[in-house]
Amino acid sequence: MAIVGGLSAIELVLSAQRKYADRKFRQSQTGLTIPEAFVRGIRHVGYRSNMDAIAELIDNAIQAHSRRVDLVFGYHESVSLKKPSQLAVIDDGHGMAPEMLRLAMMWGGTHRENDRTGLGRYGYGLPCSAVSIGRRFTIISKLAGGQLFAVTLDLDALDAGKYRNSAGDVTLPSARRARLPAFVSEHLRKTFSEGWDSGTIVLIEKLDRLDWTTTLGMRTNLVRHFGVTYHKLAKETAIHVDGHRIVPIDPLFLTPECEFFLLDEDRAQPLDRIDIKVRNPAAPEQEGQISLRYAWLPPSFGAIDKTRDAVGLNANARFPILRDYHGLIFSRNGRIIDVQTSAPWTVFVNNDRYIRVEVEFSAPLDEMFGVTTSKQQVSVTPAVWDALREAGLHKAIEQLRGKVRSAKLEQRSVDRLQGDPATHNEMSKPSVSGRSRRPARKVPLLTRGGPGLVLRPSDRHPLFSGATPAIETAQALRALVVQIGDRAISSGGRRRSDYERLLQDWSDGLVSRSIPATDGGNVSA
Repeated sequence: MAIVGGLSAIELVLSAQRKYADRKFRQSQTGLTIPEAFVRGIRHVGYRSNMDAIAELIDNAIQAHSRRVDLVFGYHESVSLKKPSQLAVIDDGHGMAPEMLRLAMMWGGTHRENDRTGLGRYGYGLPCSAVSIGRRFTIISKLAGGQLFAVTLDLDALDAGKYRNSAGDVTLPSARRARLPAFVSEHLRKTFSEGWDSGTIVLIEKLDRLDWTTTLGMRTNLVRHFGVTYHKLAKETAIHVDGHRIVPIDPLFLTPECEFFLLDEDRAQPLDRIDIKVRNPAAPEQEGQISLRYAWLPPSFGAIDKTRDAVGLNANARFPILRDYHGLIFSRNGRIIDVQTSAPWTVFVNNDRYIRVEVEFSAPLDEMFGVTTSKQQVSVTPAVWDALREAGLHKAIEQLRGKVRSAKLEQRSVDRLQGDPATHNEMSKPSVSGRSRRPARKVPLLTRGGPGLVLRPSDRHPLFSGATPAIETAQALRALVVQIGDRAISSGGRRRSDYERLLQDWSDGLVSRSIPATDGGNVSA
């Protein structure tokens, strides 16, 4: 761990906490300074779901250098074990000094105010997320080699005036020595065999605003959501939900170690990544970076049976990601915060789910992306749209769309050409009943034989036997040329030249044999 001025990174953090707490105590005597009506209203801050609220707590844990974060559920014996009555987010980070705990419970209470190096900088996430789920929350923390301390805020007690002092001001109590709930103690015992040395626990009780009626539903959705949200950060911090470790999911499906990359033979096809530097007028001393990642997916990418559409029971495990992360994916400091289905020059429709675009930006550009205190949406400024357009985002989107269209055309041609020649004309007619249609009989496009097992076109294939109508042969030929052209563009360098020369020689050969050629014989960038 880095040493600065004789202090480790953790010692520097704790020193900053103590200085911040001392300054705030002298300024305000640590009063909450917010009336009860505000606290009641802040419960409706606008989190889209419990997933986004809990993500705030995970952000804090990651920024506290945690190696592991757990979401753990507790249950009252008097109610069903299918739905939790308590939840706790537990980390093994550096923890908080006791004098920092009640400040961390306040809205805006953070020693990291305006810090743009990590995931948080506002100080609203912890209290906002906690009260959006339940009416009572406790922050419990422990420094390395120290004791447990805690502070609790109960909204029912707040409404009853129990947090007002003799002067009528709302104040939070000082941190007190704490005992852990049984379900938290049991989790720590099982998880940390050598003991839980330091970290923070956010315990939320009186859960009255859960999105799901069962633990199973909550766990299933959280595991998938966090797998995408933190897929770039999961190597540094292991995140567990109810005992299940999340597996990172790249919504562009370009990362080999992420889930669903190897689900079947379909693969995402990337375009070149683009990085641009931008200076934020609100923070001119800091230069930010925007990175654009692109991918297009085969039209069969979300299907189990690749010959049919990805609907109903034929949708595979990738499909929910295609559906939920459809449009422009915005990521801040490696953490996904929003997906938008439109830009000033285009709107993403259902067919666009097979094109994938991620806009990654660094925190120095927060104002330009309109990042909210809850870090769950962006409001992109015209200056950023202009920078993205100048970087070619609009052209890349159209290129991706073109590649998907070509892939669909190619697949339709292949499906027709691989049918039984004897029944080709019959199969091209509209089917009266889906059940009466005969399955296509695959005919190989190429054969391998002769000296050196040379590849040759198969005379049995409809494309070469004369069984395919001229218009379908032309469509198949066009799809093949488009695919080779796309491969040439993506290959670059010497291989690109080889592809282009191959196509040009083939086109010239057609002319020399008096076969009409069109202007489409050339491949252009």
